[in-house]
Amino acid sequence: MSDDWFSSMLVPERENHPEEVGAIKDYLRQKTTAPEAAQAITRPVMDAEDPDGDIYRLYGLLRDALLELRDHTEPLPALLQAIEDLPQPDFTAAQPTKRYSLWKGLSCFGHEWYDVSYRSGSWKSDAEKTSGSERYVLQDEHARTAEVEARLFMAGLAGIPIDWGYKVIEEALGKDSLLDFQIPAAAE
Repeated sequence: MSDDWFSSMLVPERENHPEEVGAIKDYLRQKTTAPEAAQAITRPVMDAEDPDGDIYRLYGLLRDALLELRDHTEPLPALLQAIEDLPQPDFTAAQPTKRYSLWKGLSCFGHEWYDVSYRSGSWKSDAEKTSGSERYVLQDEHARTAEVEARLFMAGLAGIPIDWGYKVIEEALGKDSLLDFQIPAAAE
């Protein structure tokens, strides 16, 4: 595996934390175990002034890894499971509004996944406007999103409900469906 993907995650526009990117890199190169990587990747969130806000940065990195690192489809859900298995941090000393639920169930990861992966519902209008190779890229991304989502659901991770799978199938059978997008996604 080359360093290109990891380097691309460190450009300023991505706003990823270097420790989080390094933790995924070490884990995928089998330098650390899933529990060790979970501890390392969550440390920047735990050290943040606003863990509840910074967790979305980590979720974005995990989402990108799940979708883009196709050769690592198996180990990445294991990392998510290790993160979910982390003990809940003790925020009892914090003000009630600053008490966060971070790891169990990966609170809000599923919602973030849906909003970003499906562009809050605008994916279909984006797809309708494309053709040729650009359309094939979008088709592949859409099917990959469905594949990863199904894997997360089957593993019981990230609060992905079964309803989403039913919705994909229902939409694929609808009169306004984009068959070249929705049938492959439903197959996943």
